Amino acid sequence: MKPRLVETTFNDGLGRALRSARHEWSKSPNSVLVEMTNVLSEGNSLQPDLLICGKNLQPIIIECSFSARDADKDAQERLGCHYLQGGQPFLTTIALHVDEHFRESINSENIKDEILHGAQIRYALHQLLDPNSPKHRRRWPRTGFLSGSIFDLVHFLTNEAVPKHILETIAKSVALKIRQAASKFQDSVDPSVIDELKNVLHQRTNLTALHTTMVLWLNAIIVQIQLQRDGNPVTRKLSVMDSLPIKPFQIQEAWKTILETNWYSVFQPAVSVLSPYIQRDLQATSEALSLLIEAAEEIEISRVGSQLHVGAELFPELADDRKESAAFYTQPPTAELLSSLTIRESDLHPEQWADDKVLRSHCIADFACGTGTLLRAGYRRVLSYHERTSSINDVTLDEFHRNAVEHGLFGADISPIAAHLTTASLAIMNLKQKYSKTRVGWLVVGGPKAMTGSLEYLESDHVTDLFDEMGSISVGNREAANAKELSIADESVDWILMNPPYSRTRGGQAAFDVAGMNQSTRDECQKRWKKLVKNLPAVKTAGMAASFLVLAKKKVKPGGRIGFVLPQTAAFASTWKKTRAMLVQEFEDIIAVAVVGGRALGKQALSADTGMEEMLLIATRKSQETEAQDRVSLHFVTLYHAVVSVGESAEIAKSILHAQTLVQEDGEWYPIKVGEDEIGHISLDTLSSDVEPWSQLGTLNPFFTEATTYLRKGVLAWKSRHVPLQLPMTTLQNLFQVGPTHDLIGYPVGGDPRGAFEIHKMFEHDSLVAPDLCLWSANSKTQRQLLVQPTHKAISRLAKKSTEAEQSMRTFQSTLLYARNMRWTSQRVLAATTVRPVIGGSSWTTLQHENEKVYPVFSLWANSTLGMIVHWTQGGRTHTGRSRTQIDSLKAIPCPDFNRLNQRQFLTAKKHYEALRQQELLPARRAYEDSVRIEIDTAIVDVLELPSDTSELINELRYLWCCEPSVHGSTSSPTFAGGSALTTEMVQTFV
Repeated sequence: MKPRLVETTFNDGLGRALRSARHEWSKSPNSVLVEMTNVLSEGNSLQPDLLICGKNLQPIIIECSFSARDADKDAQERLGCHYLQGGQPFLTTIALHVDEHFRESINSENIKDEILHGAQIRYALHQLLDPNSPKHRRRWPRTGFLSGSIFDLVHFLTNEAVPKHILETIAKSVALKIRQAASKFQDSVDPSVIDELKNVLHQRTNLTALHTTMVLWLNAIIVQIQLQRDGNPVTRKLSVMDSLPIKPFQIQEAWKTILETNWYSVFQPAVSVLSPYIQRDLQATSEALSLLIEAAEEIEISRVGSQLHVGAELFPELADDRKESAAFYTQPPTAELLSSLTIRESDLHPEQWADDKVLRSHCIADFACGTGTLLRAGYRRVLSYHERTSSINDVTLDEFHRNAVEHGLFGADISPIAAHLTTASLAIMNLKQKYSKTRVGWLVVGGPKAMTGSLEYLESDHVTDLFDEMGSISVGNREAANAKELSIADESVDWILMNPPYSRTRGGQAAFDVAGMNQSTRDECQKRWKKLVKNLPAVKTAGMAASFLVLAKKKVKPGGRIGFVLPQTAAFASTWKKTRAMLVQEFEDIIAVAVVGGRALGKQALSADTGMEEMLLIATRKSQETEAQDRVSLHFVTLYHAVVSVGESAEIAKSILHAQTLVQEDGEWYPIKVGEDEIGHISLDTLSSDVEPWSQLGTLNPFFTEATTYLRKGVLAWKSRHVPLQLPMTTLQNLFQVGPTHDLIGYPVGGDPRGAFEIHKMFEHDSLVAPDLCLWSANSKTQRQLLVQPTHKAISRLAKKSTEAEQSMRTFQSTLLYARNMRWTSQRVLAATTVRPVIGGSSWTTLQHENEKVYPVFSLWANSTLGMIVHWTQGGRTHTGRSRTQIDSLKAIPCPDFNRLNQRQFLTAKKHYEALRQQELLPARRAYEDSVRIEIDTAIVDVLELPSDTSELINELRYLWCCEPSVHGSTSSPTFAGGSALTTEMVQTFV
């Protein structure tokens, strides 16, 4: 009988495989310890199976067992134990469930070979979230095990070694020291010096200039410590413990020595801003440097390694122009998810990935690179494929790194400090390899030609690189060529990763609102931008993000892929319609990813500080062999929770791409799982070039999504029943004359003059005398019924005579109005009626029909569950709980063609409307418990003469709609009559 493999033999084979899977561990065998004794302070009774202890890594224990329960039990017991060598507690362990088929392996060498050749491993994460509270811990996934290759395991454990809350604690501590260091100068150095520094660093305020200076110094100190640790001969020992006070002149000389050798992009700006301060206040400089050295040593001791690029990832928190320019920095977990979905192992042959020149012959680009988070994520993704396809003896990471930095990573930004930090953070990823000129640049905005930064690439392959003009801080050494241009050819990029600026020229935002630029120059840049996108599928009012998508189409290779972070406006707004059509025409294999409403905001948002719902868009440029198609398949991915860590992101991306292969037919959907946890679902829809809003995006329940698709076509489909609405579907603009936008009607008193009228709030007596009334604004406290009162009066801007503009606006008066900005969480009425004809406003637009009998029935329809659901599928979801709709989008909203009703049906509608028009409604999100809303639904069934049991189907759809987070917002989920919350599990059972 063949002997059965014991777990210790498997552990030895796994250890051998781990050392071969990562270049760094292969060079240091003690990085992976197997079945070692005397490694835990608690004694040998808790001897770990494997212990990973790389130089840039918090120690991690892996516990293996053929029993899933035992693997979990052992991993849990090791949490909180202390590493004998360093004394730190183990905050992360891995439970590895050994597959039974490994029992047939002969020895550990065979196991190593099998694992390295792709055998799947099952593993789960255990983390101690509070060292002082052993019960405060988590397992991920909650149930079951992840499945992946040895390389997936390495990537996962190295990125989860330090729990997220520890990283946040370190980041906060370092940020505090940066602020304390900056304050040393704020009171002691002449303000004129700091003011000059502000201009040099292109910052808005003196304080931010000081913060930026501290980040530059901290970045240089971190690199110096790492070079020192690696034994680089050009560095001197740097420690706050060695000599106090810190001698700034010695640090300056050390930095000058290093930059003469290489790493010019790191040390040149640090030296440039250090020199003036030494002369002005030696003591303040010394105290500031001491604080920064303490911060750098805290990072070094914590062994956060590549999990925290402090200079690049703290700078956004210290900058002051993010919101003004709508340039929101990408969160590291988002960058990992996007890069993992965009750069796939199947993109190249194994021998291409294995080539150390892979990032010389292939390119990753980011035309708004910020501090380089996306470029670093892309670099790591390619590096992982390079390591897994190369023989460990053939891996040449130094050469790989040099090719990547000099050739394969293209980045551009309008912030010199952000772009500098991109270059510096890329250099830090391998300090053993020197490099020359990079492809990261600082592009001009404004100037005599009103330049627009990266948007200039819409017209030219060559754009001036200001880094070269200010001293080439984007290079590795002084001798690098001064190219003075940052060039990138059309159709030359393999992968574009971007989180473009969302800035636009409406809604209180202003594009090109960057530090140091006056209004006149901004206006000229606006004109230049308009010229660049003329005749291109990008509307300026959609914001810059649409223009950057067009730029990406221009620069990506046929067969190449783009990955974007975008506002969810891109999926819904009419201003994005041309850009969505371009995507359908020019791209294939399109994936749109969103987190259900309200669950990816604040610290868990895709981008820092946006305060809005966002999405990921991944698409492959059609190759020349691909036939032109009017329709293309788009996979919609809904995640139930935000992605919160880098390690989880890669696993989630893997699960998404696996689920995508299982959904091939139009209308199909499939759950996305990690382990046994369902974390989301993916559905497939075929889109035409006449692109409607992507209504499936971010919806919680796929069954309900399918029902809404039928409803927009005029069929109530639920539980295997198909009930036609008896009328063909049309659109609002085909049924009504839709009124103008508020910009044409007028402006609130005290605002910027525009439009026909000056708008004033209305008082009670105005209803008797005011000739021009408006339903201007939404008010959830007063607009509680189908019949509402005007909110404003329109006053002639010219006292003596009426203008043509005023007369034109009066022609749009109506007693039926439609909401443009519906807040499901508070508002009750989607279509309002008034006694007297009124003009619309910022929140309402008028609807006119030659047959006023249509008004009552449409009021009932729009405020019914079915009407609100149809509107919800078309309206934007940029802000959870709200459906903001532009006029063009509103015109395209589907509705039954009520022109086809007979007289009996019109009379029935009027009877129901008269009975209901003054009944008080609950907020739309509470429709599931609103007796008046239920009566409205019953009225619609009666008017359309649908089967009597149709009301039961509508009741169920009402519950499911109210359960959508984008409807109920941050408030609690709907409850059944018994009081229990309507959870996802209950919804699926209910269905």
